[in-house]
Amino acid sequence: MPSIDPNIALLLHVIAISPFVALGMLGLNLVVLWTIGRIVPERTLPKDSAVLSNGETPTVLIQLPIYNESAVVARLVKAVAAFDWPRDRLRIQLLDDSTDGTEEVSLALAESLREDGLDIVCIHRTDRKDYKAGALANGLLRDDSPYIAIFDADFVPPPDFLTRAMAPLVADETLAFAQARWEHLNAAENLLTAAQAMMIDAHFVIEQRMRSNTKLLLPFNGTCGVWRRAAIEAAGGWSADTLCEDLDLSIRARLKGWSGIFLHDLSVPGELPATFAGWRAQQFRWTKGFSQVALKLLGRVWRSDLPLTAKIALTMQTGQTACYPLTAISVLGTLVLLLDREHARHMLSIAGGLVALLGIGGSALCLMTGLVVLNRRQRGRFPLVFAATLLLNAGLMVSNSRAVWEAMIGAKSPFVRTPKQGATGIPPVLDKSGPTGATELLMAICIGVALIVEAGWFSPLFSLSIIGLLIVGGGLACERWIAAARRADLWRARVSRIDQPAE
Repeated sequence: MPSIDPNIALLLHVIAISPFVALGMLGLNLVVLWTIGRIVPERTLPKDSAVLSNGETPTVLIQLPIYNESAVVARLVKAVAAFDWPRDRLRIQLLDDSTDGTEEVSLALAESLREDGLDIVCIHRTDRKDYKAGALANGLLRDDSPYIAIFDADFVPPPDFLTRAMAPLVADETLAFAQARWEHLNAAENLLTAAQAMMIDAHFVIEQRMRSNTKLLLPFNGTCGVWRRAAIEAAGGWSADTLCEDLDLSIRARLKGWSGIFLHDLSVPGELPATFAGWRAQQFRWTKGFSQVALKLLGRVWRSDLPLTAKIALTMQTGQTACYPLTAISVLGTLVLLLDREHARHMLSIAGGLVALLGIGGSALCLMTGLVVLNRRQRGRFPLVFAATLLLNAGLMVSNSRAVWEAMIGAKSPFVRTPKQGATGIPPVLDKSGPTGATELLMAICIGVALIVEAGWFSPLFSLSIIGLLIVGGGLACERWIAAARRADLWRARVSRIDQPAE
């Protein structure tokens, strides 16, 4: 191969190394978050008795957005009905946009609980306009309660939730919302749910706790929290122009002078998606939503009078989703680097090694801290589950890169709810028309061949990507095959019953 002009080679190196630098900054951000979280003291919270200290318990509206979730709706409604909050100060809205008959279950539950003296209504929309944000906004038009608690269908709040969550809101009128920590109903179901649980634990213990304690911009997590109605209205209400209406509202409320608080000791168990298809769909929605919010609001944030630290922190937070397209771009950059054989291998080794060190090291630090702080007993499984978290996230490179790209070009996509099984231990329902995993498998093969032939297996970053893509792609393909086989078995059983002669 003829030698490359030194100036062109330098340009190629700069272009190829740039995504590695950006990835390194995202990895370093994890270390910074962890460090700040260890230094900043815990935020002082008012005691639960503060809610009732003046003898006037505020009215709370509980909104339960539902969409085709018949397996879990009764469990959620019964948990909410058991709240130790005065019945005359409690209102419940079942915001059911279902199209599969779940709305009939919701209507029956509401009627039954009304007979027991509970103020509960089922609001069924047939158009599902603006998805979850639209359902929440529509519910607010029908009620004037000053506080609104929100729970997704897959969570089971404890009876004392309102008593504990309302205390800081009543004590501090500058708070827009109080956010509880997520626990897990089915973390031990399989390695996928175990990995998700570990990642969510780290998110709350490290990120949310640090943002709350430092009074940086704290994002609402979409569920298991209580909002002050005045803050929602001041921020302009719920908006459906992004797939992360919770983050969107949180930022707009902060720009209006409101803040949030994270209640580390108040936990609400919820169900984790137990299939590759369900988990990938959830991550796609979150990734695209974060990217949409960044495009929509970062400009307003930087033009605001928020402290510089808050602006930088929010930029890094919403920019986390960039790790997926940056990884994809770095793969292409690697191939460009290989045009200069003299220095390519050395530069790629250094760049890939540093990024892997920062990313893997920062992730391990945060994930292990989550286990220790929450006193999880599965510490002996940490190496296995940690490896799973790395590989599973690497396997999202294709899907989540597409999510970021769609956000950048303004492509619309529906709000796809994460499928719920009720954490019953019953094998999950699989969709025979779900994702095939072909794109992930093809990408893994292409990257693997390119690195083996041209560069060799010396880049940990790309090794993770290849293995992760194979795992996610293979998992999706297996789920689709199993779904098709189950449907075929059911069809054969039905035909067999029809063919049997009548006795």
